[in-house]
Amino acid sequence: MIERIKNKELAEKVMDPIDAVKKYFPKDGVIAFGGMAGTAIPKVIPRAINKYLSLVGEKLGPYIVFTGGSVTLEFDDNIMSLPIERKYPVVGGMSKLMKDLANKRVIKGFDMWLFDFYRQIRRGVFKRKFGNIKLAIIEISEILEDSTIVPSLSLDASPAFIEDAEKVIFELNTARPNLEGLHDIYFPKLGEPIPIKAPMDRIGNKGFKISPDKIAAIVYSNEEDSQQMHYSAVTQTDYKVISNLLEFLNKEISEDPNLRSDKVTIQPGAGPIASALARKINELSFSFHVWGEVCPTSWIPLLSENLKGISTSVIYTLPGENEFKNNFYNNMEDYKKYIVIRPYEITNNAEIINRFIHINIQQALEVDIFGNVNISRIGNYLYGGVGGSGDHAKPAYLTIIAINSTTSSGISKIVPLVSHVDIVEQDIDVIVTEYGYADLRFLSPLERAKKIIENCVHPKFKSEFEKYIENIEKMQGYEPVDFQEALKFRSKA
Repeated sequence: MIERIKNKELAEKVMDPIDAVKKYFPKDGVIAFGGMAGTAIPKVIPRAINKYLSLVGEKLGPYIVFTGGSVTLEFDDNIMSLPIERKYPVVGGMSKLMKDLANKRVIKGFDMWLFDFYRQIRRGVFKRKFGNIKLAIIEISEILEDSTIVPSLSLDASPAFIEDAEKVIFELNTARPNLEGLHDIYFPKLGEPIPIKAPMDRIGNKGFKISPDKIAAIVYSNEEDSQQMHYSAVTQTDYKVISNLLEFLNKEISEDPNLRSDKVTIQPGAGPIASALARKINELSFSFHVWGEVCPTSWIPLLSENLKGISTSVIYTLPGENEFKNNFYNNMEDYKKYIVIRPYEITNNAEIINRFIHINIQQALEVDIFGNVNISRIGNYLYGGVGGSGDHAKPAYLTIIAINSTTSSGISKIVPLVSHVDIVEQDIDVIVTEYGYADLRFLSPLERAKKIIENCVHPKFKSEFEKYIENIEKMQGYEPVDFQEALKFRSKA
């Protein structure tokens, strides 16, 4: 294990996890944990925190918890022992208990776009409200002789956490292969353009540069990421959605010369739809780069003439897809030429996205017939975080919502009116389900509604939607809504 720490001065900071928590865990205030999409989430320190709190007699807290993004069930279970007052940016976390506490308003907070979260840390907004991050816990893979800290498979908001933190504990995970050369860490300066012109440009450092005095401790870990996360495995319905998506994109390339540019990028979204797209992407008739906040390992074997490179904030593995992770690990040196991991201050930055012909593919809980999108809520209850979907939706050349037409229990994901809006209709260009796609560009609200119902709705709901359209066509107004009938539709579902 000590071979992973090539700097002798920093090797002296190796410590037992419980001892590190006893010595450096703050009595209250802001603590931050790196990692996102269930990847590079600290593992041994959260367990040590849980154990320590069961032994300590004094009262601790309250705490404000920052995470890089969505975490794992085990992580939430371990930090649940903390008296958490607030949590950012994903209020609900992953576990049912954490969501319940957020929905009961025991844990406060606000679900933020990832880019805004990162920027408000770096510009001192959080600091003015809550004070410095007292302790940041970040998973890493290696420490070089010059004291450069090589990150793990996620950069998320970790550079901002480290920059703001008073002290940092690094979890050195020896289950990772040598990741040196995979990362690009750059801190934008106010008023200066970010010097990225092409998706694979590297403009920053290959690791964290940090004063040794700031490093409280280094602890060892030797664990792969838990696959108990909110992403499910790929289904046959997902493949049907992707077939329709590819039909739309291939039609678009035949008509749109912009898509024959070397500046085309795709944000594949997260979860099973993204993984299903990877299995079929060779059917796409143009070349591109991946540019986004998340990328599953199932995309990595596709690096070829079609997929030119991957720029992402995290590389994660879906349940049941360990063969892709193993392929990535076994061929790491070859893949480093084609993959860059960056903080989402860069991947989700509208300034850079606007330089590309960016195709943004997102998932959702529900979409209404005008194109408004709900990503995060079921009724009044928080279900999941918005992540960076809105960061990409606004500056994208095309924003596509790719979803199954119904939930696993048969409830329509297309509704007359969403119960909560995360992305507004003006930012949505195309809706795709397993039944077809609706190109919404330049259509009026009622034209959009008819197109979505005709092409995307599950057949068992079509007659009901058609009756709804007949009723609202008789109403006055630019975008008519029958609130009573829309509410009845939801109550029947």
